[in-house]
Amino acid sequence: MLKSKRELRGFTLIELLVVISIIAVLISILLPALSSAKSNAQRLKCLANLRSLGQTSQAYSNDDAQGVYGPVHRCYCCYGGEGYFEYGGGPGTVSVAGWNDPFGPNTRPFNKYYYGAAMSQNTAPGDTGHFQSFLCTGEDYGWQNWPGFGAEPEALEQPYFKAYGTSFRMNNLSYTDGDIAGVYGRPNSRIPDTGATVGYMECRAFQTVWSNNTWGSATHGELKGYHRKLGFFNLLYADGHAQTADMGDGTYYQHAPVSQYQGKDVRGSWGKMDCQPDSFYEDGPPNCCAPNCN
Repeated sequence: MLKSKRELRGFTLIELLVVISIIAVLISILLPALSSAKSNAQRLKCLANLRSLGQTSQAYSNDDAQGVYGPVHRCYCCYGGEGYFEYGGGPGTVSVAGWNDPFGPNTRPFNKYYYGAAMSQNTAPGDTGHFQSFLCTGEDYGWQNWPGFGAEPEALEQPYFKAYGTSFRMNNLSYTDGDIAGVYGRPNSRIPDTGATVGYMECRAFQTVWSNNTWGSATHGELKGYHRKLGFFNLLYADGHAQTADMGDGTYYQHAPVSQYQGKDVRGSWGKMDCQPDSFYEDGPPNCCAPNCN
């Protein structure tokens, strides 16, 4: 009996090209979805870290004799208008946040809640292997290079965590005449409307105070947040909830009449940064850092 033999043959060039084209199309469809899923996971992790900061602020407030929500570093004997980074985290490249400066990790108020009272880990500035509760896992870039907005070179288009030891800025809204209207140094009992008042935020959310198209003093325009979305930023509110908020064009309200809030209200559809109608705090004299605070 004769056996029929099936001839073996390879794929033709056209068939190979068709298969490669199908694979390329599938990859082009899947990659954006995978990238979006990764970005969304990073955003949610960032929000979780912010909520943890809110819980720590409440714990600090419960322990503090004055019930302060936004801690004043013990190296300050007055309200210095700072407070936006030295509440917790690690060393940074900006000089005041350096390891050998009096704002090292072992002196930052929140660190004892996360790492214990003896926390004094000597890490390199901006070491992302440590202090991760204060780290945003997204594209943590500091101040955006923007016309009319000045910033420290170490924090300009560089990771804010690397510059200051934390990705998140405390709301220390202050003015050139010394008035402090944010949550820095303020007791919980003196924060009206806690569900709308911003406590901590991505740094560029604060930068929009100058770039917003309603009354910003720098060139108007929308900034990009840590999570790739133009005009959207992660915010933590004084009542403990966190959300991704639109702070882009058209979201800022006009200033209230000077007779009402002295023209120092910062508000929008996303909430507010000022704590009015409660009274302001004022900056103390310069160079009032307390001695022996290492």
